[in-house]
Amino acid sequence: MHKNAPLLYTIIMNAAQTKRAKENNKIKDCGIACNIIITQLAAQRSHHSLLFSAPFTLFCWTNGVSRQTIEALHKCGLCISFTSLLKLLERLADQCVRRAQWIARGPHVMCYDNINISTSIFVEQRASAPAKVQSGTFAILYEVRNGNPAHMRLTPILQRAQAASDLMFNADVRPTYDQTASYYQQLRVHVVNILLEHCSYFKNLATLPYHDRRKLPVGYRTKQYPLRTSTIDESSISGNMAVVNDVYINQLKMTHNELSDRAIPSFNDQSTNARIRGAKALRTQDINPFTQLQFIQLGFGLFHLCLNLVWALLHVHRGSIHQIGSLSYFFALLDRTRLGCEHPDYHTLLSTLLQILRGIILNSWKVECGYDSLAALASSKPTADDLLRIADTILSNHATPVYEPSSLKKKKQSALHSDDTDIDDMAHRNFHLLTRDLLYVLELVTAISDGDWGRVEDILGSLAMVFRGAGSNNYCAEILHFLFNLKKVWTPEFADIMRDNALVNFSGLEGHSMPIDLNIEHCIKFLKQFFAAKGIYSTWDRLGDISATVDLLQNVKKQVGHALGITYRGLTHSSPDSSASVWKVANKINELGLHQFTSERMENDSVQPVIDTLITGEKKMKMGTIATFNRKVRSMFAGQGFEQEEDEIPRLSFDLSNVAEE
Repeated sequence: MHKNAPLLYTIIMNAAQTKRAKENNKIKDCGIACNIIITQLAAQRSHHSLLFSAPFTLFCWTNGVSRQTIEALHKCGLCISFTSLLKLLERLADQCVRRAQWIARGPHVMCYDNINISTSIFVEQRASAPAKVQSGTFAILYEVRNGNPAHMRLTPILQRAQAASDLMFNADVRPTYDQTASYYQQLRVHVVNILLEHCSYFKNLATLPYHDRRKLPVGYRTKQYPLRTSTIDESSISGNMAVVNDVYINQLKMTHNELSDRAIPSFNDQSTNARIRGAKALRTQDINPFTQLQFIQLGFGLFHLCLNLVWALLHVHRGSIHQIGSLSYFFALLDRTRLGCEHPDYHTLLSTLLQILRGIILNSWKVECGYDSLAALASSKPTADDLLRIADTILSNHATPVYEPSSLKKKKQSALHSDDTDIDDMAHRNFHLLTRDLLYVLELVTAISDGDWGRVEDILGSLAMVFRGAGSNNYCAEILHFLFNLKKVWTPEFADIMRDNALVNFSGLEGHSMPIDLNIEHCIKFLKQFFAAKGIYSTWDRLGDISATVDLLQNVKKQVGHALGITYRGLTHSSPDSSASVWKVANKINELGLHQFTSERMENDSVQPVIDTLITGEKKMKMGTIATFNRKVRSMFAGQGFEQEEDEIPRLSFDLSNVAEE
């Protein structure tokens, strides 16, 4: 402002502070207030002067300011009127959609998810009344990282699909030696870092870095282009067909010819992918690859994969409060009784599972460190190599399922006909299985936040076995579909494109990557907040304008807050310290001696054996799962329909109300 209106700026600055305050006051800055006063005067002089009032109105509106308050600020010259705000949103939405249309002509990723908007519970019951819950679909386009149009042609992919051989367990599903070795190295780092993060004696040592496999480049920022929300319900095969048609024909204004030889990645939850496959099977005889939906190349969303993995392991290891070493036992120990309800909160459950795992690892450090205490270990000034060697012992003795010591096993084998040979410690066995399964969760979550798809791919085969062993057959099949496409159908170049775009990072900061399907959940959360704050008088078209501008609105909210000096977090904010809970678990494990094999453990009578998900899943795959999968894929390619799997565990039922607040 001092350049555009130097005289006015000087007058207002002198009026706002004394000469003494200007020289000595280093805390209070009146520059922002003076600039705002000048913009108020400019807006009062001309309604075309919207440099401050337009973005500030959007800032207020996205923070839930009421219509009446915005009108009052408009009278003060700080905001535009509410009617002008709605017109601004409509024009911004048109511009955002036109930008998405331009992006869609090049390489891009397309994802969508359903959105359910709840209206007031006091809606009058009449023939023309709106439904209590209105369903629609929200789609987002993303720029492709490492995208090359020549590598995203559909014709080579369709040719490879017709000639594809069957999926084989040993060659295609079971992790390779390189993948197994990589995963083991990551586990060594996890074990050491848990000690360094939760033991105060090692606070001067820096955590060890993980081994990069296929990580997002440092500073890379993903660009997204939301579209208007439609009223199409995508909870059916026909609904998914209509969604794809609405996105590409109605909104992006593309033709069938433009899409007939293009492969477009799409990462969705398992149910959406299953419906799209069903649509492909129904339309195998249609006129072109667009109407056949062949141009959509499917990948699973890692957020929904994490959801279902945690749900499956909860079902396997829940047990009861009286069963030592079970999840219910640890939930009661940590006073997390709500996790035993029908709809546990996902983030609370995930955090608790990782705290239990860290407690298990800390106790194993006390057992295997070779000193009387961890303080003595720290005083010996161990090197990173020393800690990694102890980590090897911990992984071997505490994270590898061993049902009983080999010496006892030999005694059992030498006395096959004795009545006293049934020596087993079921609590100890279950405890080792829990540790191994939770390590998969820890590695998956950490790899995602680090933006390293390669680490995720290292354990995909093992996760497929875990899902199958736990009874989550649909997600086992979803991983098999992805591995089949990765190794049999997609060209190597397109397979790399699918690998490079499953994770996104909008800040460019280390450790802030997220699954692409979690981002759309965040956007839907914002949409519900923006829409609900305006009352039920808002129309679905209004929601369409909001959804197309959701990325812009979030950026305006951040930038205006930053310009006004409003911090995202308070000055006294600190991340919660879970060390007390972690040590509570570790001490209880040590007290119970769960880390030791005890053939005459008193509590073993009340302990039920849990499924070894990895071994059971491997057996089921070899016995028929892989053969059944290959048969269904051949039937789908032949247009004979697509048969979805049936899960053996209850349907996922998490409370996801706080999904966007992590």
